[in-house]
Amino acid sequence: MKIYFLVPEDELPQDQFDRKALDIEALLRRLGVTRKLTGFQYVCYMVNQVVEDPSRLSLITKRLYPETARHFHTTRDSIELATRNVIRAVWGQADHRLLDHIAGIHLEKRPSNCEFIDILSSFLSRPQEDKEISSEDK
Repeated sequence: MKIYFLVPEDELPQDQFDRKALDIEALLRRLGVTRKLTGFQYVCYMVNQVVEDPSRLSLITKRLYPETARHFHTTRDSIELATRNVIRAVWGQADHRLLDHIAGIHLEKRPSNCEFIDILSSFLSRPQEDKEISSEDK
């Protein structure tokens, strides 16, 4: 089942970065997370950074958190905690089938911050036909 967002034509993203941001936001919303969590924006930003440069994930605490903290004018520790809160919110959903589908495997335990960002960025980097989410995965 595809999700369509009605966006006025003058508000449509003009570059690839903005389109990716919409994909990331839509995916997090499907996982049950909303902007009310501070970490929502942080995770969107970090996933986009990893999609653009996957090597950022290998240095998550030394590179990705500090870059994100500078971007949002906060601390590295705040980024880490807020990301963990987003993951808790996703894991707290009663049904994990969508998360399992995105991960490509059945997850037995809550993913770490690094694993979660990797799962989302890997999913968003797949070809479009591999991203189809069936009604059973919702």
